[in-house]
Amino acid sequence: MAGGEMTGWSARGRRVGTPARAVGAFALAATSMFGFPQAGAPPWTGLARTSAARTGVASGGGGGTTPADNSQCTKNDSKPEPDQSATPWEVSYANAQASTQSGNGSGVKVAIIDTGVAGGVNQVSKPVVGGQDLTGGGGQYKADVDGHGTFVASIIAAQQTGRNGMVGLAPGAKLLIYREAGCNVSGGNDEKSMAQAIDAAVAAHAKVINISQEGYDPDDTLKNAVMNAYQNNVLIVAAAGNFGNSDAIDPRDNSDHGINPMLYPAAYAPYLITVGAATRDGGVADFSETGADIGITAPGEKVGGLFPDGKIHLDSGTSFAAPYVAGLAALLIAKHPDWPVSTVMRVLESTANGNGSWNKSSGWGEVDASAALTADPAHLTKLYGAGPNADGPAQAKPVTHGIPMLPIVDAAPPQMAVDQRKGAYIALGSALLIAVVLVAGTVVARDARRRRMLP
Repeated sequence: MAGGEMTGWSARGRRVGTPARAVGAFALAATSMFGFPQAGAPPWTGLARTSAARTGVASGGGGGTTPADNSQCTKNDSKPEPDQSATPWEVSYANAQASTQSGNGSGVKVAIIDTGVAGGVNQVSKPVVGGQDLTGGGGQYKADVDGHGTFVASIIAAQQTGRNGMVGLAPGAKLLIYREAGCNVSGGNDEKSMAQAIDAAVAAHAKVINISQEGYDPDDTLKNAVMNAYQNNVLIVAAAGNFGNSDAIDPRDNSDHGINPMLYPAAYAPYLITVGAATRDGGVADFSETGADIGITAPGEKVGGLFPDGKIHLDSGTSFAAPYVAGLAALLIAKHPDWPVSTVMRVLESTANGNGSWNKSSGWGEVDASAALTADPAHLTKLYGAGPNADGPAQAKPVTHGIPMLPIVDAAPPQMAVDQRKGAYIALGSALLIAVVLVAGTVVARDARRRRMLP
């Protein structure tokens, strides 16, 4: 997988890096978005979505899908990291956020619809409990000639060993591998096979489905598969795409789909959660696509994962932000198996660092593992904006102006002071009354004397 700038692991914290530019291409561009039926729809979802949410040159032609990374899926042009004992920064970041009580996603089935998984890499093949090959690869889903699916799987559920520092966010999860895509396979790579993989994952009781690939054409079969997953309480996590700052060129016919084209299945939010790529300093990677479907972001710049050689490499892309969220979702579901998919999505979005505000680049903000894993669904931040699953438009968000003003009230005086004041008032009143009586008596007596003196 080409594209990632190689860096050492000396800096374990978040830091700025230069993301690789997209050089691969996907399927043909979408010209419009099919609407979903209203039945079973999530709560108010903001403004109506159209293809105008993104810019791009629409092209005619057939459909197809490819992995959403910054490369042509090749795995031989990247060197392993020099220090294989160090844990990739995004895993360390998640572990620092999550508490020891968060568990490991034990027993939760996570389906990965991708290029397969390298059967010879025990760290990612050990948690695999089933799958299917849809590429014409002889039924071998534990095979990966591209490397993309292996990298994705390692972020979700790589087992910890003494060989290297790689460990997935949810190493207790069980993986279902649907080998459906790739740059070096003869079949698959289309909406029909992706939809077939989604339906198969739902039938196999997956609770989370990771899709780090995309196409340009809206497709009824794929849309219906996404809807079916949502209605069966299965969370689909989709990569947003990597043409946020570069033209999407299809190498098969050199068709130009423009910058930031509409992509599918990512555009089928809010029936899935669409994930953009965050940088090491918490910003949004410039290659990460933007639009009304963006739900949240997650680490996706120069992140670490395993290649089919069993070693840690670095790569960039929304392909690798999506499995970060899929792994976190597995932890949530293991901890709260009774939560419906709508609650899982809501927790991920409401606890992101956007504080309930949305924008087309970062969605509701970067996912926060600690906040999500300790959230109470009854006390979540309200969501306001044009993004998925919003409670209302941005202008409806309550405005606060710092500390509320309270009326100024003097403290109640002690009882002794009250009694003293009462006594003083009584004494004063008595004195005034006596004075009035005396004055009145003097006037009466004087008038009487005056009357007696008259002739």
